[in-house]
Amino acid sequence: MDDWMMWLLLAVLVLLVLGAVWAFVNSKNKARARDEAVHIRERAMGGEHYAEDRESAARDAQQQADVARERAERAEAEAAQLEEQARGTTAEAREHRDRVTDQYLEADDIDPDVKR
Repeated sequence: MDDWMMWLLLAVLVLLVLGAVWAFVNSKNKARARDEAVHIRERAMGGEHYAEDRESAARDAQQQADVARERAERAEAEAAQLEEQARGTTAEAREHRDRVTDQYLEADDIDPDVKR
């Protein structure tokens, strides 16, 4: 065999060995990446239950807040109605008090024993 043929075969052999090493390392890296991805997915599935619980708790809290808001709005409306009723009753009481006071003053005007 000629020297150049031997060098050519040696170069091809070296390239084949390098290609095989590269393919082996690449497959190991891919396998490691797959394993890591599986591990991450397993951790994510483990957190799924907690996330669902938190979402459910958030929905419950929002429903409670909505109910409380509705109660507060009803209470606010009732308070406004009672305030209006109180204003009317206060006005009525003042009118009556004024009449009673006027009656006392009229009685004092008529009574000869009251000093002016």
